[in-house]
Amino acid sequence: MTKRNILRWIFTSLLILPFLWVGCGEKAIKLSLKFQEGDEYKYNLIQDSVTTTEFMGKKMEMPSKTEITLTQKVEKVDLGIAALNITYDTFNMEMNVGGKQIPSNMGKSMVGKTNKMKISENGEIIEPKGIKAMVGLQGLGSDIKNIFFSLYPKFPEHKLKVGNNWTQKQEIPQAQMGVVIEYQYTLTKLEKKKEHNCAVIDYTISMTIEGGEQTKMNMKGSGKGKGTAYFAYEKGLLVESEVVMDLTMTISAPLPTGEQEIPTTTHQTIKLSLI
Repeated sequence: MTKRNILRWIFTSLLILPFLWVGCGEKAIKLSLKFQEGDEYKYNLIQDSVTTTEFMGKKMEMPSKTEITLTQKVEKVDLGIAALNITYDTFNMEMNVGGKQIPSNMGKSMVGKTNKMKISENGEIIEPKGIKAMVGLQGLGSDIKNIFFSLYPKFPEHKLKVGNNWTQKQEIPQAQMGVVIEYQYTLTKLEKKKEHNCAVIDYTISMTIEGGEQTKMNMKGSGKGKGTAYFAYEKGLLVESEVVMDLTMTISAPLPTGEQEIPTTTHQTIKLSLI
């Protein structure tokens, strides 16, 4: 091989090598929760929300902030569904109604208490459903298992590569209301987070809410949100998830003076982080 040919070969190799490296480095991964009986994890959760309600011409803002540390223990795993105990280690809650700080003793009373929830290996919350889950989404409750509803990504059955998209749709029929929620996910990149190899998942949430046939109140609403989750794909563990949600609800309630519309909006940020 002549000197000119050697130089040509080296030059060509340098041009091709980066493309070969990208092709070889890209891998498909299967995302799923890998809970084992007896596993315990500690998380910090912050929920910051502002709910605005208008009634009889008067508007009232109700900002609230809840900060909690919790222990999540896996009690049982059966057919891909994990039964979890959520214990509140610390619980701080601040509320403001009409510009006045409202003392809340709820936090102290919640410390040490345990709630139960069930979640499948693909991230679907099995319990709670319906109204209980919506209470958490609207920032109106302190029950962590309800708040988790919007924080866990729902994974597809197939393997994924960076750049892949998928959609999950969930309908929650209830006597009081019907809720349809659609999640659109993108596996954005792979990176390290808190010493875990993580899949970074960006997602959007959209929902519609309609009053059920058995309710005496005409209820309708919609919501949208945007979030990012860091999922440790080798360990099958949620490392961090943050979502910003905006919800709008209108309730037409029968009053002695006639039907009254009560519009309510909620803007909230929820962040869950592995400690």
